[in-house]
Amino acid sequence: MTSLSPLRLERFVKQRDDFRLGPIDVVLEPGLTYALVGPNGSGKTTLLKCLMNLMKPTSGKLEIFGHTYEREEQAIKTQTAFVPDPLDGCEPFTLWQMRDFIGGWYASWDDDDFARRAASFRIPLDKRYGKMSQGERKKAALTLALSTHAPLLLLDEPTNGLDIASRNRLKQMLVEDAEIMERTVLLSTHSVEDIRQFADCILLLRNGALEGPYEKDALSASWRRLWLTGEALPSLADIPGAVEWSEVPFPQLVTCDRTATLAFLSENGIQITKEQPLPLDELLDRLLEKSAR
Repeated sequence: MTSLSPLRLERFVKQRDDFRLGPIDVVLEPGLTYALVGPNGSGKTTLLKCLMNLMKPTSGKLEIFGHTYEREEQAIKTQTAFVPDPLDGCEPFTLWQMRDFIGGWYASWDDDDFARRAASFRIPLDKRYGKMSQGERKKAALTLALSTHAPLLLLDEPTNGLDIASRNRLKQMLVEDAEIMERTVLLSTHSVEDIRQFADCILLLRNGALEGPYEKDALSASWRRLWLTGEALPSLADIPGAVEWSEVPFPQLVTCDRTATLAFLSENGIQITKEQPLPLDELLDRLLEKSAR
């Protein structure tokens, strides 16, 4: 294990034609899983490719476990594994052959572990990657990346093409790995279920700007829908944390700060008749709308 941050970006910028990613300042903590969330074209894949040095940043600082690509690219590559979407250039090779290419880079590579993961995902080892289905290709890429035991795992849409059983096997592998190693995972996804199942923290990316990280459980605890009753209900602007108000069919509001809202309502004698957490998809939509303002 290491005390160094798995990833640190300072004033990081990538300019591509008329699209600008950044400036981004973020530090990831060891052992957590971060979901990178944003609409199409927000820069998620561009960011992951920059983190793997497949694209060069325009300016700013990028450190992985304290290393920079300018000085220590090999050290970074041996501590990082990447699952792109798709995995291009491997069409002529079988999974066994790809193991030969990749396994030698990682001191912690274990052929028995690799074979176990491939069997769990039910991937044929002697089938050429170009002949595999979309789901088999994704499982092959995940098998290779997870078998490296790299302490930083970068996943671009990791469950695209996976059936329910394979998604569950991926979750089981990540849970099992967490018991024996301190691994940080950064995954880009459009899937609410991915975020629900895998993420500890959420990073919001919209129009090249990054917000967060936000703790997923803290967000769920803070964002609530409340139904109210009382003699004289205040206006939305007077209620701390309130972001939306409706009187139909019953007085209700949505708050992004449950604690502050409840304290205000209690002080003003307003009762809560019902309370619900926001569904995760609605919560994320509201966060992205908020970050766009």
